[in-house]
Amino acid sequence: MNTIRSKVVQHLEVIPDNKLPEVLSFLNYLVWQSENPQTQEDTDWLESDLSSLEKYEPYEWQEGELEEGIPVKFIPETGEIKIGV
Repeated sequence: MNTIRSKVVQHLEVIPDNKLPEVLSFLNYLVWQSENPQTQEDTDWLESDLSSLEKYEPYEWQEGELEEGIPVKFIPETGEIKIGV
């Protein structure tokens, strides 16, 4: 096992059990991210100004479309949008 992997494992031993779901969620995100690299189109959309979305009509989802999408999370404090969480 390499040095960094060993340090990760050591840290996992001291993380409280109630924090492990957050760690697992983040690890799942990292795995997903490595399997689904962002395209330039993704980056452009995520970094765009979304402040005027109210000017657009709501999108009418078709049956089954929501299950096909990739989950995103908006962090209001930073304005950051995280993919795959």
